[in-house]
Amino acid sequence: MFLNNFMSKNYKILFLLFTTFAFYGQVGINTTNPSATLHVFGTTTLPASGTSNLLNQNFTTNDFSFINSTTSTNNNWRFGSAAGNTGSSIYISNDNGTTNSYTTSSSPNVAFAYRDIAIPAGTTISTLSFDWRCNGERAFGTDYDYLRVWLTPTAYTPVSGTQTAAATGRIQIGGNFNNQNTWATYSNTSLDISSFSGINMRLIFEWRNDSSGGNQFPAAIDNVILTIPSAPSPGSYTFRLEDGTQAAGKVMTSDANGNAYWATPTGGSGGTDSQTLSVSGSVLSISNGNSVTLPSGSSSSNTFENGLTNTAGTVRLGGTLTQNTSLNLDTRDLTFSSSTSAAFPGQILFQGSNRIIMDTEFEKNYVNFGSNAFIDGDDGTTFTDTGSFVFTKDFVAGFDSGGSGGTAIAMGSIEYFVDGTDELFFEGSGFSPMLDVTSSFGNTLGKSNRRWGAVYATNGVITTSDMNLKTNVNPLKYGLKEILKLNTITYNWKNYKLGNTTIPIDKQEKKIGFSAQQLLNVLPEVVQTHSWVPANENGDYKQIKNEHLGVNYSDIIPVTVKAIQEQQVQIDELKSEIKELKIQIELLKKLIEKK
Repeated sequence: MFLNNFMSKNYKILFLLFTTFAFYGQVGINTTNPSATLHVFGTTTLPASGTSNLLNQNFTTNDFSFINSTTSTNNNWRFGSAAGNTGSSIYISNDNGTTNSYTTSSSPNVAFAYRDIAIPAGTTISTLSFDWRCNGERAFGTDYDYLRVWLTPTAYTPVSGTQTAAATGRIQIGGNFNNQNTWATYSNTSLDISSFSGINMRLIFEWRNDSSGGNQFPAAIDNVILTIPSAPSPGSYTFRLEDGTQAAGKVMTSDANGNAYWATPTGGSGGTDSQTLSVSGSVLSISNGNSVTLPSGSSSSNTFENGLTNTAGTVRLGGTLTQNTSLNLDTRDLTFSSSTSAAFPGQILFQGSNRIIMDTEFEKNYVNFGSNAFIDGDDGTTFTDTGSFVFTKDFVAGFDSGGSGGTAIAMGSIEYFVDGTDELFFEGSGFSPMLDVTSSFGNTLGKSNRRWGAVYATNGVITTSDMNLKTNVNPLKYGLKEILKLNTITYNWKNYKLGNTTIPIDKQEKKIGFSAQQLLNVLPEVVQTHSWVPANENGDYKQIKNEHLGVNYSDIIPVTVKAIQEQQVQIDELKSEIKELKIQIELLKKLIEKK
């Protein structure tokens, strides 16, 4: 009876399947609307592994315990803000940035900060990282301060004195930490903690001071993280085929009759079949396989380096050179150009690790050599030259060696200009005009309205006076009569300034001289009323009236000499007359005596 019922049920199932295939030709699993002959619907979720934090302490609060030295409170672990760290941490002594040094004794000072951590059973490998600092400067000999990190069973309680890992079952992490005055990060990604599996482990930070001298920055700890691998999550699968040939990394294939089975991929097991990709134009070819036409602009198989950067499929010039690079122009030109009116609004920089060698600001038509060669505030202001031409100052170059003075600009093998404090110095054997100029108005130092305050010289000023260079030579008509007409004066300058400083009259040197206006009436040749100035940059000059009268004092010397000569003639004549008078007086005396 049972067999009949079982056969009857199976017959009905087979009849239903055959009827479904006959009428519909499709079978759905987990779907009521199959779209293929056999339609399996579902979602495959692969197994996943991860990590979990056993300790993540950034010391916004403190859950570490301290065992501190009793020798000095400055040798104790504390919780708060340590030097060089914006947040909280644990630290030894005055590592909060104060200037007090800690005290020591003849015996070592040891202080411990520790935290107990439960280690799950089966744990073997973990990752431990923390931020630390410990200056550890040597005082003398072999004495120094250092920081050590230990993993121990929680049954172990640290105490002062000499201790070994063997005696306590401890594991030391990373050796001795010292000679680090700024924050650093330690990380161990393959830390073996299998000996603590299933028990509580104690993480200990030990600071030890063996020195007999003070140290301003002993030790500090922050951001302690202990991570272990977490148990993998199981996967769920929509389709499963078990035929005895299944194994990890195999692929499904079939024989000539369409019978499916699992097989090792061609080229190796575990899905490691090696293929070679090559690109020709926009066609990506796969060895022993098909080719794929890539979209326009695709370049995923190319490598970009040495100043070329690929961002989201766009290759741009700009980045770090990874090798020595030369541009060989041969007979070609290298041109930087722009099609816009605001060409080169930015800068082109040539700079080293600590200074700018050349900074070109094309928008300002300015090139500066050195980071402090900035454009002066006078840039863009106007001025009038001696020819009454108005110009706008446009700074085009600047030079700076990185300080307020001392910048030297070489002009050849030994000549150079040097920048001082509001002064410009020249080093060379002479400073000469390019051409020899015979005119008194050519190649001048200054003009009537562009005057120098003073000229200092060791051997005075030499004026050419060669008769071979002179013409229309005549005796001087001036002399004693003109000299006697001159008014000599003492005076001070109005608005006498040095830079931005106005010198008061009582602080000025008293000057002596002549009135140019009077000299113009007596000796007009020594007064400069007009000057020749450049009319253009082609070498043409024009004469203009000076804004102020000038006097060539050296030209008064010949008049003075002529006056002395005239006076000497008069003196000689007087001497002759006096001599004659003396003779006559003697004769008179003798005549009187005879009577």
